[in-house]
Amino acid sequence: MSEHGRVPAAIRNVAFPIARRGYERRAVDAYVTRINRLIAELEATHSPRDAVAHALERTEEERSAILTEAHERGAEMVAAAQEQAEELTATARAEAADIVVNASTAADRAKAEADEHVSKAGAEAEWIVADSRAQGAEQLRLAQEQIENLRNEAQAWLDELRADTEKVWTERTDLVDDLRELAVRLQQAVSKSGTREP
Repeated sequence: MSEHGRVPAAIRNVAFPIARRGYERRAVDAYVTRINRLIAELEATHSPRDAVAHALERTEEERSAILTEAHERGAEMVAAAQEQAEELTATARAEAADIVVNASTAADRAKAEADEHVSKAGAEAEWIVADSRAQGAEQLRLAQEQIENLRNEAQAWLDELRADTEKVWTERTDLVDDLRELAVRLQQAVSKSGTREP
């Protein structure tokens, strides 16, 4: 493998900023560790084409896992928001029912308050669901972008390996041709010197 085929340290030693609503840090660290292992395997192998094909397969698996996790997290956040909204609505309705049993006038007042509470809870639940979906979509977009970048880097590396391999084969072919030509000349020289001997 040529020096140009090595992966830059900036790709190996990647660091992500800590954010309040983002990826789980342990999951990102584990992913970076897996990628660094994969890079080490690629650099250690004697078959660059097979190594890059293996890397692309592993990258595709990682992409699928990230997408699956993003979908699952989005679904969990939506389910949690809907459950919270249902709990708030159920609580508000239960409170309204208790007030209605105690007194008619107080019940009317309480019902109005409960309706307002339910309305606010519904609006809050809608906001939570929308926010969860937006976060899930953003995580999915970032994951796809990261996978696309990794795929592009792997493809560029594969192209460079192919170019290096073709160059080595060309140099080898030229060297073999030179050796053959030298052998022919030596044979001709030996033949001429043999015919000159008395």
